[in-house]
Amino acid sequence: MASSTPYADQALGWVRIFGGVLHTDRPLPGLPVVPAADDGQFPFWSLITTDVHAAPLHSPGVDITGRLRYASGPEVTLADRAGDPEVVISDTGRFTIDAAARRIRHLAPTGADRAAVALDLIGVVLPYALHRDGAWCMHASAVQVPAGVIAFVAPRGTGKSTLAAACTQAGCAIVADDVVVLRAHGGRLSVTPSGVPLRLRQDTARAVGIAAASADGWGKILVPGTLVSDVLPLAAVYLLHPAPSDNACVRAERTTRAAALALLTNGKIAELLGGHSAADALDRCVALAGMTRVYDLAVPRDLSRLPMVVQALLAWHDTPLPEPTHA
Repeated sequence: MASSTPYADQALGWVRIFGGVLHTDRPLPGLPVVPAADDGQFPFWSLITTDVHAAPLHSPGVDITGRLRYASGPEVTLADRAGDPEVVISDTGRFTIDAAARRIRHLAPTGADRAAVALDLIGVVLPYALHRDGAWCMHASAVQVPAGVIAFVAPRGTGKSTLAAACTQAGCAIVADDVVVLRAHGGRLSVTPSGVPLRLRQDTARAVGIAAASADGWGKILVPGTLVSDVLPLAAVYLLHPAPSDNACVRAERTTRAAALALLTNGKIAELLGGHSAADALDRCVALAGMTRVYDLAVPRDLSRLPMVVQALLAWHDTPLPEPTHA
């Protein structure tokens, strides 16, 4: 099923995210508003915000188990507090995850940018909560094709969102951008749609044939397209590699071991998990790699040739996958 729910600049109340709904007591710009909690799909969360005068630190006595730093500067740290993990982000505050109550308590420094809070929620906090619930979150973009979902993995700013946008020009629906949520069931992987809009820089959007519109605070525009709302089977993961402009679009399948390494190194929060979770994360990725196909894909460094890449992808995945066996 696809959704045409609009994305509000100041989402407040019930918003759709990662295949379910979240109740928020403060604006979360850019997330899709829904009239009410009209389905009970996972994840059903509440976000409760309290203002504090200064950027909060972790609770006293907790041990920091993982950390990462955004390229833009803010630091993220993770700690476990009596079973309720805390994620502290230096510019947006402390997020304490109460999984039993499906509640996230947010201590926000006064004047915290709500757009930044929304990005941290969908980029770090909820992916960590999903990870604890058994999912694996990849830093990737994904679209729907006849065979299911294909996901694109590449370093930030090197083409995964651009290729996904080019696929929408050929009629593919948008499944996810930035965070692709994988779950194992019946010997197959499924993808939970993110509900987050696909955005591109204005110049890139024009280059792939998308009419420019007003830009958001980061200078990006919303890519029009059908939005997937149902969980779908994963058909393949593609690791994108820039190639000379005159190259053909070719792919090479990875071995299970190499595929597992790709899933691990492209985990959305893999760096935050820290050494104590490394063995569990690797085991999880090995299991996932055995349930799907992972390819290296050479993509010509020429935006005018993206339709050729999209055509090849659609030809490779033009047949629906058979129904999974139920373990």
